[in-house]
Amino acid sequence: MPDIPIRHWNELAQEQWSSLLLGNGASIALHPEFRYPTLHSVAHIRGLLPSTGAIFARLGTTDFEHVLLSCWYAEHVNTALGSPSPDITRAYAEVRSALIAAVHAVHPVHADVLAALYRAAVFASRFNTVITLNYDVTIYWAMLLFNATNGNWFKDAFVGANGAFNPDWGYLRQPFGGARGATLVFYPHGSLTIARDHLGRESKLMAGPAQDLLRTIADRWMSGYCVPVFVSEGTSAEKFASIRRSHYLTNVYDGVVSSLGEAVVIYGWGFDERDQHILAAISRNAPRRIAVSVYTGQPAADQQAYCHRIFGVIRPWLPYTAVDFFDSQSPACWSNP
Repeated sequence: MPDIPIRHWNELAQEQWSSLLLGNGASIALHPEFRYPTLHSVAHIRGLLPSTGAIFARLGTTDFEHVLLSCWYAEHVNTALGSPSPDITRAYAEVRSALIAAVHAVHPVHADVLAALYRAAVFASRFNTVITLNYDVTIYWAMLLFNATNGNWFKDAFVGANGAFNPDWGYLRQPFGGARGATLVFYPHGSLTIARDHLGRESKLMAGPAQDLLRTIADRWMSGYCVPVFVSEGTSAEKFASIRRSHYLTNVYDGVVSSLGEAVVIYGWGFDERDQHILAAISRNAPRRIAVSVYTGQPAADQQAYCHRIFGVIRPWLPYTAVDFFDSQSPACWSNP
């Protein structure tokens, strides 16, 4: 097979791009600890699930959100029936504590990634829409950092009372709050910053200074009043089922992922078979063109194998979309200097 050209970002940068889709490679570029394949694997390696590993196995999942929600509902149902179960209460507490510990194990300290965050925010600010498939808070940190000096440029539509999501977010496309432009950010797989209470109400967890955000999240989870809304693990079908359990995720999947515009840049997403539901949504309004990042810190043969695999995955879903590949380590691309 002939080699597929891998371009430098500066060859594409001057063109008009409507949306940016971020995968796990974007988080890894900011902090290498995000290479962990799953939070469940971190918890398992660290022995954080001594009593509840069987629950994950029984439910056939490694998704914390699914297990937490199952334990939470079981606890509430038993309490309502007048037969609370200490075992379920302990199980919920163990899973919750394991999740918090795993998140802290892989997440960087805010100060350690400050410069990279700002570079990433500058790069993201050129797009009308950013969607991130990552659950971590790095993109949120980047938004706060950029907005502190550029007005309310980045917005995520959690603008209702008590941090509620506003599904009628179109008006946010207009610049305001001192900003000269606007970029809307959405989380198709949720985020550590999004929480659901026992009534199903979803809202964004917020803190003061960005470096306090992870502590705020941990404190809210430990309070027992909410569980996180994020989908980081499982098959494509399992992820899609989790999306349909959430008002916010359903709105983003149907109204944002399926309307990314004419030209989409994809950075750090490997088009894993567990994310085929994302391609299915994109294909509803197929972009005219997409540009896909390639990690060039690997042998040339591996780069080409990657490009050919990605092209093969894309083509059945987007048969008429032009596909470019570019070097993820290009200067001024994402968090690169």
